[in-house]
Amino acid sequence: MNLKKCSFVLVFLLIVALALSGCANQTAGTPPQEKTAKQTEITFLDQNDRKVTVKAPVKRIVALQHHSLDILAMLGAQDQVVGVVSKWDSLLGKYMTDVFPGIEALPMPGSLEDCNVEEVAKLNPDLVIVAAQFKKEYIQQLENLGIPVMTVTLRGEGRQKEAQNPELANADVAYTRGCEWAVKKLGEVTGKTDKAVKIWDFAVANRTYVEDHLKNISGDQKVRVFIANENNMTYGSDKYVGCQLERAGAVNVAAEEIKGYKEVNFEKVAQWNPDVIVVQDRYKSVYDSILADAKWQDIKAVKENRVILAPYWTKPWGNPGPDSIALGELWLAYQFYPDQIKRNVVEVKAKEFYKEIYGINFTGTI
Repeated sequence: MNLKKCSFVLVFLLIVALALSGCANQTAGTPPQEKTAKQTEITFLDQNDRKVTVKAPVKRIVALQHHSLDILAMLGAQDQVVGVVSKWDSLLGKYMTDVFPGIEALPMPGSLEDCNVEEVAKLNPDLVIVAAQFKKEYIQQLENLGIPVMTVTLRGEGRQKEAQNPELANADVAYTRGCEWAVKKLGEVTGKTDKAVKIWDFAVANRTYVEDHLKNISGDQKVRVFIANENNMTYGSDKYVGCQLERAGAVNVAAEEIKGYKEVNFEKVAQWNPDVIVVQDRYKSVYDSILADAKWQDIKAVKENRVILAPYWTKPWGNPGPDSIALGELWLAYQFYPDQIKRNVVEVKAKEFYKEIYGINFTGTI
């Protein structure tokens, strides 16, 4: 083979080798279409009117606010969460292990009120999400380390004087706007904006369904309801569950005399004499006590066998989540007015929510 032909062959082989090397590198590395989304700096006011600046989508989140942790699971942002609030299982429920596989293994560097700043910093978060009652000094310490902190309250009327017992001009509007903001802002900071819109649209559609089917229920026909919690506590006005009851066509008997989350004695409950008593399933002992205690037997709700144990997925809580709006209001309306809201509709919509939003099968009871 002459020199010219030899040179040609060598050049050809070199080109082939480089091409194969490039293909191998592309296979071993991240394909172009799967590269990490470009981060953009965004600035906003959180729900305590604090200025927050982050680079979105954030990659590492410490979620010290339980409703936000749940919303992050709905958004499909579990892989971005590197630390969670302590007692998340009692604050939310054991269902979190289904919607957030591996959550049990995550560090718990703080509570709703405070945190171990050093432990949070070790997790190298791009964002820490905290509750309304989280102490200011810990926020300041985190921000001094260059860690952005975002407060989520699920209320749309800004910072309140008392974190857990707000005074709201219009509770229904405040919680609706507050929940929408939380869902969509968490979607924005995690790069899940489309999913956030889907979640909120689902909630609004189900709420509209309930409105349409209960529009002929007049004031004197409305069911009168008492919410029984542990330690003789109940929800009065300006807590989301009161709005949830109203949306489900009911009246919260405690609303006129109690503001926020307060203790109430049995004599007052007997005076109210509610048609229905609702107990969260995480307080099963309260439910059992009401049914077994002789003094409760003359209460109308007990006599008429209308003491209801609300399943975890309905969330009759002080603050809303998109599922409490989408499913809780619907389920309560079914319990109060089964002629207007049918059981099979509740079941279908619950299954749709869990499949389309959480990405798992619904296994709860109706």
